Amino acid sequence: MSAKRSNEKRAKSRKPADELDPLDRARAILDSALDCVVTIDERGRVREFNPAAERVFGFARAEVIGKELARLIIPSRMREQHRRGLARYLKTGYGPLLGKRVEIVGMRSDGSEILVELAISPFEINGSTFFTAYLRDITERKRNEEASRQLAAIVESSEDAIVSTDLDGKITSWNQGAEELFDYVAYEVVGKSINILAPPERRDEGIAILERIRHGERMSHCESVRRRKGGSLFDVSLTFSPIKDVHGRVIGASKIARDITERVRNDRRRAAQYTITGLLAGSQSLAETGPQIIQAIAAAGNWVFGSIWLYREAEKALRCEVTWRTGAAPLANFETVTRTIPLLNTIGLPGRVFASKKPAWIFDVARDPNFPRKDAARAAGIRGAFGFPLFAEGSVKGVLELLSPATVEPDDDLLLLADALGSQIGLFIHRRAIEAELQRQREAADAASAVKVRFLATLSKELRTPLTPVLIWAGGTVNQPGLSSEIQEGLKMVCRNVEKEAWLLDDLLDLSRLSRGKLQIELRTADVHELLRHAKESVRSQIEDRHLNVAVSLEAFSHILRVDGPRLQQVFRHVLGNGCKFTPEHGAISVRSFNANPNLITVEINDSGVGIEPHLLQKIFKPFQQIDSRQEGLGLGLAISKAIIEMHGGTISAQSKGLGRGATFVIELPIL
Repeated sequence: MSAKRSNEKRAKSRKPADELDPLDRARAILDSALDCVVTIDERGRVREFNPAAERVFGFARAEVIGKELARLIIPSRMREQHRRGLARYLKTGYGPLLGKRVEIVGMRSDGSEILVELAISPFEINGSTFFTAYLRDITERKRNEEASRQLAAIVESSEDAIVSTDLDGKITSWNQGAEELFDYVAYEVVGKSINILAPPERRDEGIAILERIRHGERMSHCESVRRRKGGSLFDVSLTFSPIKDVHGRVIGASKIARDITERVRNDRRRAAQYTITGLLAGSQSLAETGPQIIQAIAAAGNWVFGSIWLYREAEKALRCEVTWRTGAAPLANFETVTRTIPLLNTIGLPGRVFASKKPAWIFDVARDPNFPRKDAARAAGIRGAFGFPLFAEGSVKGVLELLSPATVEPDDDLLLLADALGSQIGLFIHRRAIEAELQRQREAADAASAVKVRFLATLSKELRTPLTPVLIWAGGTVNQPGLSSEIQEGLKMVCRNVEKEAWLLDDLLDLSRLSRGKLQIELRTADVHELLRHAKESVRSQIEDRHLNVAVSLEAFSHILRVDGPRLQQVFRHVLGNGCKFTPEHGAISVRSFNANPNLITVEINDSGVGIEPHLLQKIFKPFQQIDSRQEGLGLGLAISKAIIEMHGGTISAQSKGLGRGATFVIELPIL
């Protein structure tokens, strides 16, 4: 029978109190008792098990009457001890637990264990001994007590300050962490207003926070400023939680405070570094980014003016190159003085920083004997100053100076920031100086190159003018009848050399056009094979003079293109002429064309000449480059050829297995 049904049965059988006999009254008392009442006999068997015991242990009275108690509510590990104690008492009359309140472990019907408070009383009826046990389930109470002890230990041992107040803001508890953070011991602050920890300008915060706490709100990680016993201020992270009574009513507030001064300083320093890194990465000049750099550093403290000084070698003095200031009107005159005054080595704050290569502080510039701008500083309301060197390549490139309306003391945090930024800004200044010098050199080189190009263009035109009539006369005369073979050979030699000089002059003119972006092509339909044949004819004299064997294999089935025919023939002539020049007598040259795919024609010109070293394969396509200085020519043909081929949307490349193993030039052109 369940405990509930047993209680219902008893309720139906109840009589009015005045009709109850003594046994019924005793039964009524047992049934209404809040504590568990269990009676056992000398053999340890249950004789009574009241409703409270039924509720706590989960057994119905009918289930347990007459059964051994040890098997019901005592854990198995403790049963033998219980039985020995019972036997000892019956034999000796001694029971160590009798008449005392003790805490022991009990067991419920489902096997779970609980903690109970136990008191045992023996009594005799008709010479037989009985025992009544009074038990109370204290599991929850002990759990709460343990939780409270643990919480108290955590609060007291916490490194964070944990403070509680009532709803009027009066401090009610103060842990060890609070003593260490605020420098007050508990008796100095308990009962006083929490506002003693806030600077005057922040006391309204406490009123607003308590109002929100009244409504049960919780506020996490609020950042603010608090004051220690000595008056010093520091940054804190605060968490506020409402304290509630057993009925859920808010009766106070709990505050956890953590010192975040170091983190805030690091954040400010990091923010300044990130800002300055971004400024330096995106800027082209110190004049452009300098004021923003100073402002980013000044934001980490009470600075109203800043300047960057650079050393001028010609003057042997420091000059202010960049300034930044707040909008305060008196600072304008100080800025003018700063920009106009030169400072020699060791003179003024910039001078002493430059000379010592170390940061320097001035507590009060108005009293400093080595501050030439003190009158202007006094008029501008400036007092404290700090400067640090800007390093690069092991030397000081400049000095950054900061000025404040208040006196200043050495600040380790600012020194760390200065150390990090000094080299960063110094390298930027150094790089920009190098870039400026390179730009000046580049402009000078460009100017010299322009002069050279103009000279070559003028020279080629002036030289070509007298050569043209010579070539016309010699070419027309060589075919006249009656000339001796010696005269004919002489005229042919004149034609060849004049034609060669004309080609060189054409190359100079093309180089001039190429450097000025004036080289142009005119596209018309042309036969690549025909252009190759013409190019071969143009170098016939070189082929015959060196007794070269030239093999031509024109295999391309698609060889009609829209190209600038004369320009493309010029390319073929340059490459063939190059092969003739570097191939020894009786050597071989092959010309081949083919279509690797329907949209491309490839021309390969191979020679058995001196070959090309691997590191020169790309270099030979640059102007005035030659693989053999002993050979004649200006080294322009391949450079011009590359430009012409690329203007056609094609490519030209050189291949060689090394010196003495010949070379192959590959020209690829798209078929449009």
